[in-house]
Amino acid sequence: MCFSATASFAASAVLIPLGIYCVKKATECKKSYWLIALLPLLFGIQQLFEGFVWLALGAGNDPRLPALGFLFFSHLFWLFWIPFSSYALETNPFKRQLFLSLAALGTLHGLVMYIPFVLNTSGFDVETMKHSIVYATQLLYDDFVPRIVVRALYAVIVLIPLLFSSERYVKIFGFIIMLSVTLSTIFFGYAFISVWCYFAAILSLVILFIILHIKKTG
Repeated sequence: MCFSATASFAASAVLIPLGIYCVKKATECKKSYWLIALLPLLFGIQQLFEGFVWLALGAGNDPRLPALGFLFFSHLFWLFWIPFSSYALETNPFKRQLFLSLAALGTLHGLVMYIPFVLNTSGFDVETMKHSIVYATQLLYDDFVPRIVVRALYAVIVLIPLLFSSERYVKIFGFIIMLSVTLSTIFFGYAFISVWCYFAAILSLVILFIILHIKKTG
């Protein structure tokens, strides 16, 4: 599969206006959905950053500045936003507490991963491999914790709030995202961060159908 600046910018061009539309409709029919309705817009912004990463690499320039924008989403923001969005939707008291706790854990985990990138941009490299972008990052606990454990923790924080949501369509979205994680790991493990975020961005189009269904059912 071939990815490029064109693919990233095209995804961004579709997702940003669609995300704005989703937020508008969610606000009109069920305000508790507006956080999750923002997903397409936010994924679109992340893809915009990666488009600039592609351009920098193609021009032989340092891609670290736009890469910091992309990594902000991949290594910090999603770890907070997805569980917190699920918390905002949830009515079950136990699940609300669980999702809020995961949002707090995700924020802490994300800050530990991301802040060193900002303080020391030499802590990560950006390159292309097999038509995909590879973010070669160094984490503070690389000497103590295997990357598979870090990735598993990330998956738990992001997927549990979606898969165990009391909202049926959010749960379906969670299963779709879980499938994208699995396929990205199996077929694109060398560039998992970039590829999974691209797939997740495209799959966030499902949010449109969720919002439209909510609007229809009132």
